Amino acid sequence: MTTRFSMAELAEMLHENIEHVRIAVDSLAAAGQLTGESFQFGHRNWRIAPSDVKNIAHWLVENREHLSQHPLAEKQSGRGQRRVVRKVISAPNKSYQKD
Repeated sequence: MTTRFSMAELAEMLHENIEHVRIAVDSLAAAGQLTGESFQFGHRNWRIAPSDVKNIAHWLVENREHLSQHPLAEKQSGRGQRRVVRKVISAPNKSYQKD
């Protein structure tokens, strides 16, 4: 079975914004430049084959200027961010002792 990468994994591997990766994958898919091993499922989810990673990285480098002007690339989603809540727990009251 071939290992495939999610959009988030691919963005992390390429040190790139996930929206930029999504634009690259959608553009390459529309042009028919992805292999048959990469496929879309759901509405906007992709499973990317390792053989397409180099092609996507190359597209990102060539279209850097186009990506900076793309309206979707500006949008930052709140997904993937966690809020850390720190709770301080005090020691139990030692004056209370059961006889």
